[in-house]
Parts: sequence; structure tokens; C-alpha cells
Amino acid sequence: MLDILSSFSLYSHIVAGSVTLLSGPVAIFYNFKNPGNHRIAGKIFYYAMLWVVLTSFIGFLKYPDQPFYQFLLGIAVLVLAGLLRGVRSIFLMKGSQVSRLDWGYTALLALNAVYMLGMSVWHGINGDNVIFPILFGVFGLNSSMDVRLNWKTFSKPEQMSSLNWMRMHSMTMLGAFIASTTAFTVNAAHFLPWWAQWFGPTLLLVPVQIYFSKKIQNLGNKSKSVA
Repeated sequence: MLDILSSFSLYSHIVAGSVTLLSGPVAIFYNFKNPGNHRIAGKIFYYAMLWVVLTSFIGFLKYPDQPFYQFLLGIAVLVLAGLLRGVRSIFLMKGSQVSRLDWGYTALLALNAVYMLGMSVWHGINGDNVIFPILFGVFGLNSSMDVRLNWKTFSKPEQMSSLNWMRMHSMTMLGAFIASTTAFTVNAAHFLPWWAQWFGPTLLLVPVQIYFSKKIQNLGNKSKSVA
């Protein structure tokens, strides 16, 4: 029975990951072109990514001593917090109040930052492959920066305009797509050097984040000029 559950977790993880790779670009394409199609593709991406995160936790529980799965645990928490922030940004844009959920996943991110930075030091001291201290360190700092951003944002939500929330939504969900693409390159693009497998999607897709951020900013500038 345990083997069946393990196999289901693995194969459903692969299927869900494939769905994120298909739905993510569709949601990005329709971001400003067709809000209805964007929402449909975005919801598919969101729920598929949630399943990827859940099955990543299961993978860690099965292989808790392996550095790769220890790292995936940290990435899963980072992505989970990002998915929640991406969706909550839309609700906050529409007038919802900052809730315990927002502070809850921020606290989870803080714990994740401590975990990943600690694992970076631990793997470094124990003379493990240099790749893992670097990866834990980079994404641990990423978690720390997200904690700082959440703290500044949720402490003074009144300073956030609708466009600010929209920018946070776009940047955060694009970050989740970067994570999904990274998982694909790590597991399927073994012909690439290790740094390209792990950081290639970030280098390629961060410019897309910058593009959408500037586009949303331009919308705000146009609104001010009309007013």
C-alpha cells in the first residue's frame, strides 16, 4: 500500500508539474490581453502548483537524509508562501484586510529562511558538494527578502495602491513559475551545467518580471496623467 501511495505521489507530482509548465505561459500571455482567460489559466496553475508543493513534502518525508530532498523542502515552503501571497494580493487589492493567514505564511517563511541558511552552513562545514551550500544560501536569502517585503507591506497596507497589489501578484506568481521551470530543468536538462539547471530559469524569466512590473507602473502613470 505504501509503495502504491509513493508511486502515485511521484507520478502525480510529474503530471502536476507538467500542467504548471503549460498553464503558466498561458496565464502570462493573457495577463493584460484577456482577464477571463488569465484567471482560468491562473487557477489551473495555482492548484497544480499546490499539488507539486504537497508531493514535494511527501518526497522529503521519504528521503529526509538526502540533501536534494532537504533542499526541495525549503523550496516547497518558499513556493507555498509565494502562491498564498500571489492570491492574497488580489483579495487585498479588492479591499480585504491583512489577516492572520498573511502573517502566518510570513512566519513560515521566516522559519524557512533560518532552516535554509542553517543548512547552507551545515552542508558547508561537513564538506558536502559545494552546490548545496550555495543553493541553500541563495534561496535562504530569497526567503529572508520575502519576509522583509511581507513585513513592510502587511504592516502598512494603507500605503499600497491597487496597482501595487497587482504588481505584487504578478511578480509573486511569476516567481512560482520560475520555481516550476527550475524543477523541470534540474530533473530533465542534465546536459546543462549545474548552475544553468538551477539558475538558468531565473536568469531568463526575471526580465519578464521586470517587464510586467514596468508595464503595471506605466498603467499607474497613465492614470495619473488622465486625472
